[in-house]
Amino acid sequence: MSNGMLVIAALTACLTAGLAATFLSRAPRLSFAVWILAAFLLPVWVGLNVGFFMSAITLLTLGLVVLHSGRFRLAGPDVFMLLFVGMIALLFAAKQVELTYLVSGLLELALPYFWGRIIYERVGSRTVAAWIAGAAVGVAFLAIIEFLTGSNFFVLIPGYEPLRATWAPLQPRAGFLRVEGAFGHSIALGGVLAMSAAFVLAAQMRAWAKIVGLSVVGIAVVLTFSRIGIITFVLSVVLSILVLRSVGTTTRWLVAGLLTVGLLVLVPFLDTVFLDAGGEAGGSADYRGSLTVLLSQVHLIGGATGWEDLVVGDVYLGSFTASTDNAFISVLLRYGYLPTAALFAALAGAVIFAIRTQRMSPAAVAIVAQLPGLFAVAFITQYGVLLWFVVGVAVAGSLTSSTKEADVPETADRSREEIMIMDGAGFGSSSRGR
Repeated sequence: MSNGMLVIAALTACLTAGLAATFLSRAPRLSFAVWILAAFLLPVWVGLNVGFFMSAITLLTLGLVVLHSGRFRLAGPDVFMLLFVGMIALLFAAKQVELTYLVSGLLELALPYFWGRIIYERVGSRTVAAWIAGAAVGVAFLAIIEFLTGSNFFVLIPGYEPLRATWAPLQPRAGFLRVEGAFGHSIALGGVLAMSAAFVLAAQMRAWAKIVGLSVVGIAVVLTFSRIGIITFVLSVVLSILVLRSVGTTTRWLVAGLLTVGLLVLVPFLDTVFLDAGGEAGGSADYRGSLTVLLSQVHLIGGATGWEDLVVGDVYLGSFTASTDNAFISVLLRYGYLPTAALFAALAGAVIFAIRTQRMSPAAVAIVAQLPGLFAVAFITQYGVLLWFVVGVAVAGSLTSSTKEADVPETADRSREEIMIMDGAGFGSSSRGR
């Protein structure tokens, strides 16, 4: 291609991006729809290399935060997140945190959190729940097709080869294909779908539609053959039917019955699968248990360095460099105890706010249900981005006043006047898991 053609192509791309940005800045609901579809459907190896590689979802999140940034009430969890950002920036300046971990902390943890805070203020709970639920059901349906056909078309998407080589290969378990969709790993898909289950139940839909959608999501989670994904899915469903006001009585009983029948049917099947997996499944569990040896290398503040070459007891720590499947330990090794405490204080604060204000939202339920998963998987691919986005949504939902789009139970009188929130209102990597 000639230099002239390259200039024309670059100018056209800039003009198109500018027009899209202008349009999206005035359409927060469309912006959120584009973002959630990108998060669920674009693998992490799709993106741009700008001196360091940035995935498409990270670039999109950054752009949308800039377009929709505005004032929002500062809450306790926000202070902890800002404290985390400030500490890792200072530690990087002091050469106590690596550049890679500074970038991932800012763009994959803090940025999605504040995007959740911002967009919830713009679009409200119903839009957030509806789009997450719809995207999850669609991706779950594709995952079922993936299992039936043995083909994953997402892995055919080209992109940044080091990442693609890491995440694109599919994984078997006991002779079955573990579905992973666009998430690069079955555990990541299972975790995201488990979080989404709370939004499916909270969405403003008929009871039968919730049952069908939840069934599709549940089947897809089972087909990941991820133990932690299945456990957190069950937790999400149980907590949702117990505490979410937007889940009607009929739906509660139908879901409870469906879950009971599903467990009775699937537990023997899954038990057989994991037994047939033998050493592969058992070794994965033993590996996670042995990760605690890494805690001896964690500093009070600053990243652990040189631990890959050490031997503690009879354990060579370098064996853990390829994968550290524990979010807490991974963050501890990267930043130290105090920054990690600040980061997870933001997560804990989101739950505490929800309990204190008696507004347990689907986002708060999803966070609580995911807590066991944080000890079994790091913040890999889109899982980490979506988790911290949901944390931000949970904080925003707990701060929403009763005059702004409160959850309406299915049994509520639909003839009552509803308060509308208009667009624009309120302006004012990880290593590969196992």
